[in-house]
Amino acid sequence: MSILVKTNITVTGYDLLTSLDKIIANADINPGSFLILIDKTISDLYKDKILKSLSRLDKPLTLSIIEAGERQKDILKIPNIIKPFFAQAFDRKSCLVSIGGGVVSDIGGFLSSIMLRGISSIFMPTTLLAQIDAAIGGKNGVDLFIENGNMLKNMLGTFKQPDLVICDVKFLKTLPEHEIISGLGEMAKYYLGWGTPSKEELMGFRDLIKSNNWKGAGNIIHHCQKIKTAITLSDPFEQSGIRQKLNLGHTIGHAVEAVANGELSHGQAVGIGLIAAAKISLLKGLLPENKFAEIRNTILQLGLPVSVSNINKNAVLNALKFDKKDGTFILIKDIGKIIAQIDVEQHIIKQALDEIII
Repeated sequence: MSILVKTNITVTGYDLLTSLDKIIANADINPGSFLILIDKTISDLYKDKILKSLSRLDKPLTLSIIEAGERQKDILKIPNIIKPFFAQAFDRKSCLVSIGGGVVSDIGGFLSSIMLRGISSIFMPTTLLAQIDAAIGGKNGVDLFIENGNMLKNMLGTFKQPDLVICDVKFLKTLPEHEIISGLGEMAKYYLGWGTPSKEELMGFRDLIKSNNWKGAGNIIHHCQKIKTAITLSDPFEQSGIRQKLNLGHTIGHAVEAVANGELSHGQAVGIGLIAAAKISLLKGLLPENKFAEIRNTILQLGLPVSVSNINKNAVLNALKFDKKDGTFILIKDIGKIIAQIDVEQHIIKQALDEIII
């Protein structure tokens, strides 16, 4: 086991699974039982090692195994997900352990906030996107599917911080390439919004993962976690506008993701959303043409899409009506310089959609 750092409630390192009992004990978490929500693929690969480590805490363990994918976040699926837990005895002293990607973190965070009006929780994010974004910050959301199968992403949710986040970078070794690329969408957001990690660090990270050298990847992952943690601690309930900046690329990105209905990963949609935000910034005179070209080229170099086809622009415009940021945008003035709560005229939004929908 190699622990790089422990900051607030997050432990990041490499090969942590055999020491889960020690990490949890060191965090002063002592529940009456563990309720384990786990992604099926992760369960198939790691369940025995995880259970062996947790069993050393000598507490009852109950599993609920779910499939991966955004469709699992449908509010109507929550009763079936929670059913195995109700088949066993649990109470407010129980702790919900969520092991999987961003979908599992979202569901687990939501469940821990509503079960018996709130129980303790531990996140063990297993994807790059979850380790640098979804499992950090305490926002928990599930989806609402309306007529014609249209998805309102994260329309139902809560604010509740987990008691502990354990990020084992070794999980990432078994991820398919498209899942890694998806995480790079959120990493690019930190670069564009805060100037860190630098472009050189981003490309270095890309080269590390191409060579499957995950032991060297923990530092940049922790760097991204620090940015989000600092922002969310200063604005935990998204009231001051500071936290809104974390939605850079997400306004149009979420709308495109919803209309694509599973054809795009979240990180791919964020990459496209970053291009749209940069285009709007260019059209409003905030961002120079050469910086727009630089941003577009960076997204391409990371292996992310800069456009999408076969989706309806009017459907994307309609999905934007359900955005939770009051219809305003986070825009870019330069690499590392962004501004929030900016009104954007409809004709400029349409021009931005022309850039990303071909």
